[in-house]
Amino acid sequence: MDSDEMIRETPYMDSDEMIPEETPYIAAMNGDWQQMIGYYQKHFDYLSSPVTFSFDTGFHLAVHSNDEQPLKDLLEIVKEKESPLTEEDFLKKTNKFGNTVLHEATIYGNYEAVRLLVECCPDLLKEKNSCGETPLFTAAASGEAEIVKFLIRSKQEQCVDDKHRLLSIHRQRWKDGLSILGAAILGHDFETALLLLELDVSLHSLKDKKGITALQLLAHMPSAFESGFPMGIFERLIYCCLPVRRKVKLQVETSGQARKGTVGDVESGLGSSLERKPRGGLLNYFKVPKAGFTQPSVTSSSLTSSKQISLFVATINGIEEIVWEIINRYPHAVEQLNKEGQSILDVAVMHRQKKIFNLVKQLKVPLARLHRVIDEKGNTLLHHVADMDNYRGGTKPGPALELQEELQWFEQVQKVIPSHYVTLRNREGKTAKELFEESHKDQLTNAQKWIKETTQSCSTVAALVATVVFAAAYTVPGGSDKNGKPNFINSPYFLVFTVSDVLSLASSLTSLVVFLSLLTSPFQQQEFHISLPRKLLVGFTFLFFAVITTMLSFGATILILIQSEKKLTTLLLSMAAFLPVLVFAIMQFRLYVSFMGSTYNILRITGKALPPFLVPCLSREKKLG
Repeated sequence: MDSDEMIRETPYMDSDEMIPEETPYIAAMNGDWQQMIGYYQKHFDYLSSPVTFSFDTGFHLAVHSNDEQPLKDLLEIVKEKESPLTEEDFLKKTNKFGNTVLHEATIYGNYEAVRLLVECCPDLLKEKNSCGETPLFTAAASGEAEIVKFLIRSKQEQCVDDKHRLLSIHRQRWKDGLSILGAAILGHDFETALLLLELDVSLHSLKDKKGITALQLLAHMPSAFESGFPMGIFERLIYCCLPVRRKVKLQVETSGQARKGTVGDVESGLGSSLERKPRGGLLNYFKVPKAGFTQPSVTSSSLTSSKQISLFVATINGIEEIVWEIINRYPHAVEQLNKEGQSILDVAVMHRQKKIFNLVKQLKVPLARLHRVIDEKGNTLLHHVADMDNYRGGTKPGPALELQEELQWFEQVQKVIPSHYVTLRNREGKTAKELFEESHKDQLTNAQKWIKETTQSCSTVAALVATVVFAAAYTVPGGSDKNGKPNFINSPYFLVFTVSDVLSLASSLTSLVVFLSLLTSPFQQQEFHISLPRKLLVGFTFLFFAVITTMLSFGATILILIQSEKKLTTLLLSMAAFLPVLVFAIMQFRLYVSFMGSTYNILRITGKALPPFLVPCLSREKKLG
């Protein structure tokens, strides 16, 4: 049970109601464990009494510390005092949530306390709380991989059966049928999940009371996969540098005979290590039921919204890894339809999952069927591009570039479907193009407003730069002699000043002309596909170059006027001169990269028509296998 559930189930306490034995509770809250131990040495009879509203005893509080000492001291007190209650009776006493002391120790990650409790009372491992969770279950749900490993290694007879499978009491909790593997996955603790699968690979097939398997839980967690977590350049660089374990070792001593064809080290009992494919990870242990794809009797009506197959859920969330694994193992799975009569390709299109769309495109034979699928509402694959209900926003900054991305997506999907499908109408009597224009009206309005404001702002900056560099051309740094000849005409910096000033003036005026032409361009929807973004890219490029050359001219002027032989001074002046350029580049970097990305897509399409040796820099798509 998580903390939120505990809070919700905690009863309201009247202000006049006093918690019995406040002294040990206050001492524990303050971390004064010696005071708590001292209290129980004097008042041993209260050791089994609850001290909180949740009916925690002193033993429950003791495991909340960071070490085992408070628990060890309480156990010593029990041994010294004469009591009708045994040590086991104290430890098995539960709080309001049915948690024993061992449950609490696993939840709070007190490894030393867990070790001590298991040695004192091994039977605690089989005790269940109010939700039907054993301490091994709560340890897995809390992400305590080390505790899970310890419990399995040290008390194998309490955790696994003769077939080296997890005992039934640990596999699922009775409250909602959630499996121990599912609990670890929900907690985003994939190390523990992988550990459990190595112990017992059959855990992957367990379903909760709603019929949800662990694989379906993973399919709802795109952030757990690289493909579902968008990263920038620096984030991706850091991600690639992170160390990844290729092996996970779990040793279990057993007198049983090693089983052939085992999956994990616990099953074999040999203490060996298991090699895993870097790409598969957890997915290497999951098996998709063939019955869901191969039996003709299975119809789309069996796929209710609460029981969608993992392939569709993974497609919706853009988890390329799961889709990759399922298609590799069962290629015919892509032909499955959901209850709306939509294929995986339809779902990928309406949710803008382009990587999965490209993945399915590689399957030539299924693609011949999938691109002809018409759903229950008469929508073709191209109609789904107009679906804005599942639109989560584009990957590019600015409404204009988002609209461009949608237009490119429409064009990309149109190339896949049969040519006569373009003019087909759905049950509402609309073609895909008509539906697209209708659903993207608001986006078009926002794009028009954004591109006008951006163009006007850039035009102002370009005009300002042109004015400054034009004036600088008639103001020679260092002045002129009586004949009008510049005093520093022989300085190398003077040549830099002259060239950069001319380039800056030319660039700023060119960008100004481009932006003015952009303002007078038609702002129709189709213009946002190539024409308007291309003009914005050209204008922005010249403006950026104008700012660079302007600051270069300024830096050259400073170096001409301040003739210093100190290299440090020259370096500092140069850095100061280019600081505005650096700030401008950082602030506008993402926008500029988006412009360049659009240009790159055009070049990539063109490059496909050329021989490979002429375009070695263009990336090739991944192949299945």
